[in-house]
Amino acid sequence: MDRVSTKTSFEQSILWGVLLLYLIVTGYTTLQHEMWGDEIHSWNIAKGSISYSDLIYNSRYEGHPPVWYTILWTISKFTHEPAYVQMIHWFIAALIVFLVLFFSPMPLLSRVLIPFGYYFLYEYSVLSRNYAIGILLACCICIIIRKDFPYKLLLYYVLLFLMSNTHLLALVLAGCLHLYFLLRQMEEKKSSKIVAIHILAGVLIFLPSLYFIFPPSDSQLNTQYWVNRWNSEQIKALGQAPLRSFIPVPAWWETHFWNTQFLLDSPYKSRFLNLVIALLPLTMAVLILYREKKSLVLFLSNLMLSFIIALVVFPLTSARYAGFLYIGFVIAYWLYCYEVPVTRKRRLFANSLLIVQVITGLLMAAKDIRLPFSNASKVTELLRTPAPGEKMVTDYWAMNTISAFADRPIYCIDVQREMSFVLWGPELGNALKKPFRYFEGVKNLFEKEKLDKIYMISTGSPEMLHRADEKLFKEYQVVVIDKRTGAIEKGGNLYLYEITEL
Repeated sequence: MDRVSTKTSFEQSILWGVLLLYLIVTGYTTLQHEMWGDEIHSWNIAKGSISYSDLIYNSRYEGHPPVWYTILWTISKFTHEPAYVQMIHWFIAALIVFLVLFFSPMPLLSRVLIPFGYYFLYEYSVLSRNYAIGILLACCICIIIRKDFPYKLLLYYVLLFLMSNTHLLALVLAGCLHLYFLLRQMEEKKSSKIVAIHILAGVLIFLPSLYFIFPPSDSQLNTQYWVNRWNSEQIKALGQAPLRSFIPVPAWWETHFWNTQFLLDSPYKSRFLNLVIALLPLTMAVLILYREKKSLVLFLSNLMLSFIIALVVFPLTSARYAGFLYIGFVIAYWLYCYEVPVTRKRRLFANSLLIVQVITGLLMAAKDIRLPFSNASKVTELLRTPAPGEKMVTDYWAMNTISAFADRPIYCIDVQREMSFVLWGPELGNALKKPFRYFEGVKNLFEKEKLDKIYMISTGSPEMLHRADEKLFKEYQVVVIDKRTGAIEKGGNLYLYEITEL
C-alpha cells in the first residue's frame, strides 16, 4: 500500500514558507543572472525560425528533441526579449519545487532540503536550458504512476512522450521510469500480453526522440563527430561523474569555477581518494533504496545507461549532464517512499546527500549574484563604441550575443555573410576547417566594400584569436579598444577589436 502521510496545518505552513523562500531566492538570482552562450543559442534558433517546420529543421542540427525549442518558439511569437525566456524557465523550476513539496511522499526534511540543492536552486532553475522541463515531466509521472483514474494510461504516455523529447538524458530517465512501470505491472500480476503491449508502447513512444537526437549526416554533431572525438579520457570521466553529480562543490578559488569540482580540480588531488569518495554517495543511494527493488532498479538502470552514454557519446564532465544521476536518485527516492517506511538511518543517509547539495546551491547562487556569469548582455555597449557609420562585424561565436541582445543579424567575418543564429551545419564545418578564416574574411570584406578599417566583436581574447588565425595579426593591425571581462563562464567575455591595414 502506498505510504502517503496526511499533512498537518503546521507542516503545510512550513511547506508554503519554503516555497516562498525558494521563489524569492531563485527569482532574485535569475534577475541577476546574465544569460550565456548555450542559453541564447537555443533562443536565437527559435526566434530565427520563421515557421514551425523551420524550427524542426534547424533544431535537428542540435541533437536535441524539440519540446524546449517549441516553448521558445512560442515565446518568440510574442516578444524577442530574452528575459521572458528566463521568466518562463523560472516558472517551470517553481512548478517542480511545488510538486516536490506538496505531492511527494518523502520525509518533510528531505522535501525542505531538495529545493535549495545545487540542481534545483541553480543549474536547472537559474540557467535556462532544456533540462528542467524534463524534470518537471518526471515529477508529474511520479505523481500519477501509482494512481488509478480514467485515462491514466493516456496521460502517462503523453507525459512519457514529452519527457523523452526534451533531452537525451531525460530520454534515458524516461526509459527507466517506464521500466519501473513495467515492473509494477508484473508485480500486480498483469498478464504477459498486457506487459508486452506496454513494452511495445514504450518503444513506439521513444522512437521520435531518437530521430531528433541523431542529427542529419551533414551536422557537425553527427555520429562520426562523436566517434572521432572519442578518447580514453572518457573512461576516466566515468569515475568522476558521481563526484560532479552528488558532490558538485566547485573549485571556488578558480576564476571560471562553474563546471569545476573542488576535489577533481584541487592541486592536491588524489585519483584513488577521489574514486573512493565518488563511490560513497552511490553506496549510500543503494543502501537507501535496496528494500524496494523497483526503485533500486530505476536508479541503477539510469546510472548504468548514463555511464554507457558517457563512455560512447559524450562524457558527463559538465554539471548539467552529471546532474541527471542525482535527479535519478531523487525520482527513485520519491517512488521508494510510497511503499517503504523511511528508517532513521535511511533519512540520515538521504539528508546527508541533500545537505551537500544545499551548500553548493547557496554558494553558486551567491556567486552568480555577485559576479557576472556572462558579459553577453553588455554587447550593446560595445556596439555603441565606434562612431556611427563605421563597419561593425563579428565572428561566428559572438554573433549569438548580438542577435539575442541587439535583436538584429550581423555580418560574420569568418563565414562571410550576415547571420542571426548559429547552426551546427556544413557551413560551420567549412568555416572551422579554414586555417586563416579571420584573415580571409577581413581581406575579402576590405576588397568588396573598399574599406581600410573595421570593428569586430569577439568572445575570443587576443591570445585565442592569435592561436586561431596568426596570419590575421601578421597582415593587419589588430587592437583591442574595448572589452567586458570577469565572467564566470569561460566563453562569457567580450572584446571589441579595431582592425586596420598595416
